[in-house]
Amino acid sequence: MHTQEVKAHSVVFATVFRPSRPGGSWLEKAIEKFGLPCANCGYPIVSQSLEWCPHLYVTGPLAELGIGPIIRNISGARQAAERIVRSV
Repeated sequence: MHTQEVKAHSVVFATVFRPSRPGGSWLEKAIEKFGLPCANCGYPIVSQSLEWCPHLYVTGPLAELGIGPIIRNISGARQAAERIVRSV
């Protein structure tokens, strides 16, 4: 294995962020079929416990309106899990 030292002034990390709701066509079909409530931006309108409809909980980007942008990182995932577990 070959290694090489690289000197740099800074390192930039970037993650993918799409301003639209994830899930694609299968989620769009589920929203239509089950009448799942969404905000004008297309994201799910969820309860305090992140329940979108009875027995359907969301996390990750789909829970952004319930938790906020922090949902996209590990701290947000932890908060989402705590809310869901408390409600079950």
